Amino acid sequence: MRALVPLLIAAAAGAAQAQGPETAPADYETARGAPFGEAQAVAWDILVASADGAAGLNRVEVELGADWVAWRSGADPVQRVDLRAGRLLRQDAGALRNIALPAEARRRLDIYAGLSRAGSLEEIPFGQAGRFHRVWLEAAMGVAARSGDVTVRETSYGFEAVFDNTIVFSADYGDEGGSLCGDARIDPSRRAAALALIRHAVPVHPDAFDALQARDRLPCAFSYTVFSPDSPAGRFESWILRAGRGGLPALADAADSRLPDGELFGDAGDAALAAARSAPGTAPEPADFFSEVQRLRATGDLAGAFLTTIQETHHFGPCPEQAIGSIRLACAEASSLAQASLGDPALAQILSGLAAVRQRNHSQAIAALAPHVRRQDRAGAAARIIVANELVSWGREGLDARPDLDPAALLGEALVLDPYAPDVYWHLGRRYLAAGAPHAAWSLFDLGRALPDRAPTPLLEQVDAMEGQIAELAPDWIQPDSPRESAQ
Repeated sequence: MRALVPLLIAAAAGAAQAQGPETAPADYETARGAPFGEAQAVAWDILVASADGAAGLNRVEVELGADWVAWRSGADPVQRVDLRAGRLLRQDAGALRNIALPAEARRRLDIYAGLSRAGSLEEIPFGQAGRFHRVWLEAAMGVAARSGDVTVRETSYGFEAVFDNTIVFSADYGDEGGSLCGDARIDPSRRAAALALIRHAVPVHPDAFDALQARDRLPCAFSYTVFSPDSPAGRFESWILRAGRGGLPALADAADSRLPDGELFGDAGDAALAAARSAPGTAPEPADFFSEVQRLRATGDLAGAFLTTIQETHHFGPCPEQAIGSIRLACAEASSLAQASLGDPALAQILSGLAAVRQRNHSQAIAALAPHVRRQDRAGAAARIIVANELVSWGREGLDARPDLDPAALLGEALVLDPYAPDVYWHLGRRYLAAGAPHAAWSLFDLGRALPDRAPTPLLEQVDAMEGQIAELAPDWIQPDSPRESAQ
């Protein structure tokens, strides 16, 4: 994959956690730490010509800010890329969907990797639509496994990116004959915003985008060719810069936020959003877990008490080596409970199940823990998380063997029961990621990182590493105006 500037996302990743999907539209500018500020209003007239002779004209209204861009075509949703916070904001019918830029980049990377076998296929079949060379998928997704398939050459008015004698993309700077440009120009201070618009709204092959990045100026017109299942014979589009009207709806005009792909979540989405928006002091503290463990132990529910100590680690991370004398008193209780297991069959079964987890005996682990997945308390949340992860580790065989248990459903129930446990956001987010829904996955990752009175656990901290990897693989989707150090 394309190698790049490894720390592009570092600043945006920290900021993104403060303006995630829990942020109300009216509070967004305050949360980002700066108002959006004044913008240059422009428009792009889009001339469309299809190989079958059809033609059309569209217009995109655009506002270019210092570190953001917003645009809308016709009655489509308003889209806004916030480069400061690393967010893609879609505003439609009074609602705002707040998406992490790494989630959008991951979506495109997944599509590209899946259809092209990580760039190893030269031609990609699309059923009745025919077969298309990988280059056209790379242009559509804006990611490529390697450079060099597209040739960039200078023209009198700018440059052309060519593949197989076809113009993949051409940039027009209005220099000499052949230019489509009029009098409109983009202010150089809006360079980052203009490149973000082109990256997010236009199918530009990464090799062509490299050429755009390499120039200090911005094109006043550009054209590109598309081959896709919707246009199997190809179509040619030209974007020509014009003066704009401005007046796009403000972010604060949205009535409320909705989770991206929120229809997938059910009750878990509502619980996660409410937890992330709750006031400091609402989430349970280590002392609350200690009290609950003692209460369950006093009633003779040793299995529930031990599971509650496990759930405490889903909130605060692994137990310290020396729990006695620390605030992690539930961890100290876990040791004494384990010693009491000889006289308690239910607790002994829990411990045998955990031993099976360590031995990767998924069937035995699930059999031992499954009787507790109907508990409606924190112990039940812990049992659900363990069983769900064992089912995932077991794979298709486990899902076939236990059709009564669904990993995503169990994790969703665990989140509803205990929405302040960062670990469950990681586990459930990973399920959505594996299912091909990165927008939903990052909604959970962001909400988990936004929980009040919680630091990300070691599991949830892995999101930072994932975002760093995405920034290396697809930097254009995170900071489109950052120059590349190298490409391979």
